[in-house]
Amino acid sequence: MVTTLHLKQPPTKKVVVECVVAGLIGGWFRRRGWRAFTLPLPFVVVIFYWGATAADPLTRVHEFVHVEQDEQSAFFLVFWVKYLSELARRGYRRNWYEREAYNVEADAAANGLPAWAEE
Repeated sequence: MVTTLHLKQPPTKKVVVECVVAGLIGGWFRRRGWRAFTLPLPFVVVIFYWGATAADPLTRVHEFVHVEQDEQSAFFLVFWVKYLSELARRGYRRNWYEREAYNVEADAAANGLPAWAEE
């Protein structure tokens, strides 16, 4: 089951659609350690939160870093190529894009959520 969330978001250039994916598919991803996945497309970014009933605020902060990273690229495919090259070279945790997102997430955990994520 996919549920679209209607939560406060930071300002973005693209429309961002946030969805919670429950049931077998969401649970499958969650059991493998995935909390969320950001999918940049030409005019929209879709964020999937796996196997939860709601989006965790810190996970949202993390995923919106990826939205910002996508928006810094000239075209969404440029971001995909750069992200996947980092992933192939360095793995998930040492990937520059993930390190940046985890650093922002850790800062939010230590110093408080940004106003848009407090719900």
